[in-house]
Amino acid sequence: MAEIPWETVIESSGASFDSIRDVFLHSLQAENFWIRRLSGGNTEGTYGAPFTKYTDINSIQEFADKVEAETNEYLEKLTDQKLQSVFEYKGRDGNLNRNEIEDILMHIIEEEIHHRGEILCIYWQHDIQPPYVSYTAYRGQTTH
Repeated sequence: MAEIPWETVIESSGASFDSIRDVFLHSLQAENFWIRRLSGGNTEGTYGAPFTKYTDINSIQEFADKVEAETNEYLEKLTDQKLQSVFEYKGRDGNLNRNEIEDILMHIIEEEIHHRGEILCIYWQHDIQPPYVSYTAYRGQTTH
């Protein structure tokens, strides 16, 4: 996002959330919500901050770094046994849900992939070539 004009980042796009910024921030908020929920942290207000609070790329990057740090802290403590354990939580409908932690983590990944695809489509709508970043490149690993 840092490589494209801010006006394009905040322009209404007709996606699941109004703009590239909003789709990206929703994805971060969802990850943050689930990681906090799984770690027993406070989830109140996770979805409360308006997207317009983020007025430039730096403020978005700061939030992304914070979410990544919380996620990494959770994952570093996660054991194989805990990964396979069942997590109970109340859904939006008030019903009690039970899922293995591994499945919840897969849900976070699926949500990210879904919204990343939306962002890529918005880039294409603006004739912007989106960056290709593989997971191994992100992790700093070689791909050959």
